[in-house]
Amino acid sequence: MAGSTPTGSLNLHVVDVLKRLKAHPFSSLVIAVLVLLPIGNLWLSDQQDGPKQDSAIAPDPLLQVSEGMRMLQSFRADAAKPVPAIWIKLLDSKTASELWQQLDERIWYQAWPQDGDPLLILPETNVVLPSATAPLRRQKNGFVLVFADLLNAVTFDQQTPSARILPSPLEARCFQSLNSGPAVLWTPAALASIAGPLLPLLQNASHGCFSLELKGKVLSWSGVVGSRPLRQATKRLAPPDQPADLPSLASRSPKSDKDSASKASSSTTPSSKTPSSTTQSSTIQSSTNQPSAAPLLELSSWSSRSLLGAMLSRPLIRDGLEEDYGLPPTLQLELLDAPIVLRVIPVDQGPFLAGVQLDLQLPAKTKGVVSALKRAGERLKQGGLERREQALNGSAGRPAGHSVLWFETDDQEERLLGGWTLKRADAVKKGPPSLRLTLATSPNLEGAQVAGFESLPKPPVRLSAAMQPRDIEKLGLLGSNWPRPVKLASQLNLVLQPLAGSATSHEDWNWMRGQLAVP
Repeated sequence: MAGSTPTGSLNLHVVDVLKRLKAHPFSSLVIAVLVLLPIGNLWLSDQQDGPKQDSAIAPDPLLQVSEGMRMLQSFRADAAKPVPAIWIKLLDSKTASELWQQLDERIWYQAWPQDGDPLLILPETNVVLPSATAPLRRQKNGFVLVFADLLNAVTFDQQTPSARILPSPLEARCFQSLNSGPAVLWTPAALASIAGPLLPLLQNASHGCFSLELKGKVLSWSGVVGSRPLRQATKRLAPPDQPADLPSLASRSPKSDKDSASKASSSTTPSSKTPSSTTQSSTIQSSTNQPSAAPLLELSSWSSRSLLGAMLSRPLIRDGLEEDYGLPPTLQLELLDAPIVLRVIPVDQGPFLAGVQLDLQLPAKTKGVVSALKRAGERLKQGGLERREQALNGSAGRPAGHSVLWFETDDQEERLLGGWTLKRADAVKKGPPSLRLTLATSPNLEGAQVAGFESLPKPPVRLSAAMQPRDIEKLGLLGSNWPRPVKLASQLNLVLQPLAGSATSHEDWNWMRGQLAVP
C-alpha cells in the first residue's frame, strides 16, 4: 500500500490475526498451548539450570573413594600419641612412624569393605611407602588407599565408577564432617555386624553419620540417622535450628558400681536351693516392683513405630498378629502411633538376669486389645503355662483391673515368665488406658517402679534413651561386637528429634544427639 510504513503494516496484520483467533476460540487455545509450552519449558529449563550450576553440590573426592564401603571413620592424627596399630599392621613400623609425624593434625580415615579387614585411607604425601605394600596400594583423588588383602584391592579396581554422584545436602554435610574432624559414616551391613540380634530394633538407624567429640571423660556425638541412605534424603531436610538438650550424665559412686558387680555375680551364679512356688513368686514380685538399682535401659518415645515398626512391617509377624491374635492391621497401625516406654531392669531372683517391661498407651476403645490378650492366654495355657491373677487398685482405692502372671513349673521348680496388666482409663487424672507387658518380671503396677509415662520426652524430642552399658556387659547381655568404649561406659544417653524441614512425624531421617561416659 502506497504511503504505508512497516509499523503500520505490522499493526494491521496483528489486528487481522486477533480477529481470526476470536472467530475460532478452540483452535486458538490449541495454538496457544503448542506455542507457549515449548517457550515455557525453555524458560523453566534456563531458570532451573542456572541455579543448579551455581549451587550444585560437587561430589566430595572422599565420597568417590569410599563408595561401596560399609563403614568409614575419620580421625585426627596426633604426633604426641602412639602410632595406631592399623598403621603398623599395613605399613612397616618405621614408615608408619615417619608418616604419623608428617601427618600431624591432619585427617586420616579407616574404611571397612563389604568383606575382610579394614583399610587405610591417607592423604598423599612424599613419604616413600614400602615396596612390599605396592600390590595393596591404590591412588585415587588425592588419597592413598592401603588394603589389608589383595582381594579387596582387586575388587576396588573392578568397581565401575559412577558417571556422576549427586549427594543430597545431608550426605554432603556428612562428608564435610568426615573431612574436618573425627566422624563416622555407616550402612546397614556395618550396623548388623555390631548390633547382632538387636538389629530389628535399630532399623530407623540402619544408615547414619555422626561427628564425634571427646571432652574430658565424655564422648558426645550428633548427626543424622535414617532407615534409608542419606543420598536419598530430600533437599528440604537439614539439621535442626535448635538441637535438643541432653540429660546430664549423673555421677556414680564406687559403692554403687561395687553393688552392681555383686548383683551381676550373684545373678550369674545358679542357686543351689530352690524356694517353694509361693515363696519364689512373692520374692520375684517384690524384687521387681521395688528394684534396688536403676533400669539397665530405659527408652521412651511418643510413637512405638521407631521401636516396633520394623518388626510389624514383616508379613510373618503382621499376619500372625491378625490371624492368631485378632489384631487387625488398622489396630496395629494405631498402636504403632501410641506412646511407649521400654525398660530393662535387673532381676535378683530366679534364672533370669534381667526382665523387660513395656508400657504402651492404648486408644480409648480397648476391645481389640482385650480380645488379643484373651487369645494369647489361651495359647499360653495350651503350652502348659500356669495363669494367676492379682487385683490392682488405682487412685482413691478404686479397682484398676488385674495383673496376669504366667508361670512355668518343671521338676517342682517354678519360674515367672512374665505377664501383663491392662490398666483402665483414669477419670480422675484423665489418663488414657495402657497396657504393660513383661518378660521375666511381674507386671504389677503397684510399688515404686510404677513410672508409667512420666518419662516421655518433651518436644521436640521424639525419643530418648538412657543406658548403663557396663552393667549390661557384666551380665553378658550386650553382645561381643560393640566397641570397647561402649562396653566400659557407665552411662549412655541419647535423644532423637525431627530434622528441620520435616513434613511428617514419620520421616525416614532424624537428628540424634548422644553422650557416653568414657572410662
